[in-house]
Amino acid sequence: MHVTPKKLALVGFYSFFIAGALCNSLGMFRPVMLALTPLIMVFIGVAATVLTFRISVRTVGAVVGVLILTFMCEAAGANFGFPFGDYAYTSLLGPKVLDVPIVIPFAWLAVLIPSWVAADRILRYKNVIVASVVVTAFDGVMEFAADSLDLWHWSGGLPTELNYISWFGISYLALSILKNYATEKESSSLVPHLLIAQLVYFFLSDFGMRFLFSHQ
Repeated sequence: MHVTPKKLALVGFYSFFIAGALCNSLGMFRPVMLALTPLIMVFIGVAATVLTFRISVRTVGAVVGVLILTFMCEAAGANFGFPFGDYAYTSLLGPKVLDVPIVIPFAWLAVLIPSWVAADRILRYKNVIVASVVVTAFDGVMEFAADSLDLWHWSGGLPTELNYISWFGISYLALSILKNYATEKESSSLVPHLLIAQLVYFFLSDFGMRFLFSHQ
């Protein structure tokens, strides 16, 4: 069987995230994982952007617009409990501005853009509503993992329905900005894997930390 560089990249990419989830579950290399997490968020956000859109003034403007939009929503949420609900970030994601880690808008990009491409390449229905549903479903897994990983916590222990309604609405607005103003190119087939690998990482980390190795 011929092994292409793309296949090797995918094997390496998934292996990295699965290994990271195992480390989280076992409590191994915790300082390393904490240091890598913000960097990985930024890397995936930037990689998804470059692999999906042509670099142009319109694209940069649209991406900056999404970064500002998501930051403003997060700042409002962290300080006023709206639009997501009452939650607070820990210090583990690095420096904050207005109580929001500066990497969080890039984490939004890391989910928004791969979800947009996944809606096209996997679901075969390239639509802002469909992609927003994918983003919101992803958040349904990420919220529980974030609590296990001590990245952020909800005052009531769990996110409310408002969180998911807001995630859908903000995703719809952000993806509409990218669709209408960024200059899209034929996206790489690697982009959906940026989303799936994150999903695997969060799910395995949460499952392992909660149920398999919680007493170790």
